[in-house]
Amino acid sequence: MKENINYSISSKVIFYTSLFLSLFGILMVYSSTFNINFVIKQVLAFLIGIFIYFFITLNKKLTVDLIKQSVPLLVLVNIILLILVFTPLGVEVNGARGWINLGFITFQPSELSKIVIILYTAYFIENKVDILKDFKKGFVAPFIIMLVLAFLIEIEPDLGNATIVAFLFLVTMFVGGTPLWHFIPLITFSFIAFILLVLTKSYRIKRFLAFIDPFKDPLGYGYNIIQSLIAHAKGGILGVGFGNSLQKQYYLPEKHTDFIYSIIGEEFGLIGTLTILILFFILFSVGIHNALNQKNTFRKLVLFSLSFMIFFQAAVNISVTLSLLPATGITLPFISYGGTSMIINWLTIAIINKIINEPLNTQNLNLKTKIISNL
Repeated sequence: MKENINYSISSKVIFYTSLFLSLFGILMVYSSTFNINFVIKQVLAFLIGIFIYFFITLNKKLTVDLIKQSVPLLVLVNIILLILVFTPLGVEVNGARGWINLGFITFQPSELSKIVIILYTAYFIENKVDILKDFKKGFVAPFIIMLVLAFLIEIEPDLGNATIVAFLFLVTMFVGGTPLWHFIPLITFSFIAFILLVLTKSYRIKRFLAFIDPFKDPLGYGYNIIQSLIAHAKGGILGVGFGNSLQKQYYLPEKHTDFIYSIIGEEFGLIGTLTILILFFILFSVGIHNALNQKNTFRKLVLFSLSFMIFFQAAVNISVTLSLLPATGITLPFISYGGTSMIINWLTIAIINKIINEPLNTQNLNLKTKIISNL
């Protein structure tokens, strides 16, 4: 009984924290653009996300076991969607052909890939727990699936999301008990491939140069980062007030997407930015706490990695705006403008709370499940 009460409190904290971030994000999209069309699209995506959330969490027929059984189909569907972006259905935005036109909304399959790779890796580990120490059977096989997803995302091109997918795969495999030595060849391969991919695109080289020294070219590749830092500096402790940002009006590009955290810093100051960071940490810590209490490998890994995914993306986006990382194109979950991102974030929260609230059917518990050594 006590355990169920704790789970109920956890799911409420996760839901209401996500709700606050989403509603605040809608306000910030309006503040950063004063574009009512953007706000309407963001509200529509939010409503779709909320509908998906309640459909999953309240539907007793849609169990965690059913989601687990559907993982191979989800992988296939995701691959098909990633291929469709290269057909006439695909839409190009800012030089990347990564969206599918669904008529009333455009959908970005690479956002779905982040959830899919976590579900697939957890599914694989639970079913193949006895062969995880075998490099060929226990590591190469799931690596190939990850590589397919990451490759299709990269050629859009979208190196940021491709890297996120690869990193989420590594995190889930590591937490799932994969021996450390298995990662050595992959890390070596990934590092070489990453360097080559960066060197093949001039804008990627400029992003790294901006990270190293943005003031060397303040009107060129360093412009965005410098304006972002100015926005944070102008905000000070308490900020200049909601809607009063100067940077968004004349200086800071991508103010409603990649650099919306900078506008928060200018308008709400250090108090506002720290509040947002703390809320993301709450989501992360509550999710991880519940993951540690799970007795089933699939549930444990999915809950851990999905919670990590939201916090990691937030940390990357925030770090970019503060010039702690090179620009990646990763947006701030729940807050940055983007319909697909909003929907996928709520799908993530739905799966997290579904796992937290749904009792484990011990009769169906996989006998091969074991305590994850890395947790």
